[in-house]
Amino acid sequence: MPFFCTQMQVVNQHTKELVWIDGMRIEAPTWELAQDIIDKENYHYLIITGQLVKEIPCKEGSYEPDWKNAVDYDKLNQN
Repeated sequence: MPFFCTQMQVVNQHTKELVWIDGMRIEAPTWELAQDIIDKENYHYLIITGQLVKEIPCKEGSYEPDWKNAVDYDKLNQN
């Protein structure tokens, strides 16, 4: 089942400015049903930003992508 990424706006305690941070992932078959979960659970502070299709970790101790250990959610959802 697809995962949908969310964000929320919070106050940076050092600068007192509003900033966007990542929120929880919502597992739902469609964007609309993910929004329904947000509404039902009263997570009114979250907005859906998109569907998670792939995670690419970094190689240990670097910022270099580790393509060998990438997780492709599209392929997982097709099975």
